[in-house]
Amino acid sequence: MPNFNFPDQRDNKQANYLFAGRGCIICVSLLGFIPAGILWAASRETFAAAGTKKWFSMAEPQDATVFWGVCQTSMPAGGTCEKPSSSTTDKKKCLYPLSATQYSGGFKEYKQACVKKGLVPVIIEDEKQNNDVVLMLGENTPAWIGLEKTLGEWRLSGSGALPAYTNWHADEPNSGDGKDLKEDYAVVGMGNLKLLAGALFIGALVVCACALLTIIVVCVMCCIQYRALLNKNDGMLTCVSLCDACCGCLSCLGILAGVREAIAAGGSVSAITIIVRIICTVVLFGMAYIGWILKTKIICQRQGQQVAQPVILGQPVMGQPVMGQPVMGQPVTGQPIMGQHVKE
Repeated sequence: MPNFNFPDQRDNKQANYLFAGRGCIICVSLLGFIPAGILWAASRETFAAAGTKKWFSMAEPQDATVFWGVCQTSMPAGGTCEKPSSSTTDKKKCLYPLSATQYSGGFKEYKQACVKKGLVPVIIEDEKQNNDVVLMLGENTPAWIGLEKTLGEWRLSGSGALPAYTNWHADEPNSGDGKDLKEDYAVVGMGNLKLLAGALFIGALVVCACALLTIIVVCVMCCIQYRALLNKNDGMLTCVSLCDACCGCLSCLGILAGVREAIAAGGSVSAITIIVRIICTVVLFGMAYIGWILKTKIICQRQGQQVAQPVILGQPVMGQPVMGQPVMGQPVTGQPIMGQHVKE
């Protein structure tokens, strides 16, 4: 442990506590790379899900969200589908996209909208038809398809028959992951997840950048504080202490924001984040207090040295001559005063 040559050894210990506190903050900042990695992994998974052609179970929307849907009819005798429909690769069906502006509501309203147009909800019978549906929709997914859960089993809309072909995503269909909503209807694709995936990726970058920036700033302040204590520079020590106090205040705001987030989400991750922020806040205010106390002692020590200056042998104190040197107006013995002759 470095010795900063304070007269009181307790002050040296307090000075070392400052560096221990900064080491604690660096360790906590390193932990920040863990959530950054989690967000990055989640963004990759979400990007993969956004480009999938798989099916997902879905509940009726509880807000104003309206998904697209796909209706179908048999191929006309002429072998050509009317616009805006498109034919399947096997030329058996005409697929009609039902945009979110053509109806309002959920799965039930989607079925009614198909019937009003003289169509039926699309029945996907093989992989080729599934690809045709996804190609026609583009990024307008998720979209309803003609598959729903009836009496505990997934059956085709209208006929109620069991599906001969399914293309469920991994872990699908599910019952809503323990939520109150029952996911009893099927959609194809999850193109709306691209924005979420992008947000998760940006979040990972922000968390990583904040952790890295914190480590750099703490290391710089550690170097400044070391030089200030070594050179007994009270000005530099004051600046560092004020910076610690400001960072502590910002950390308090982060705690308040975290409490609001924890109340809204109720997750254990939010609680852990709040605890970590509280620890960092206490450490920051503690370092600011110790730095301010040491700055005060440095100033008092300097003022004490100025009041009691030691007399160095061979150097005159103001108003007192050194032996063998004349005081102004008095001659040294054996030397004439101006205007007087020395007796022979």
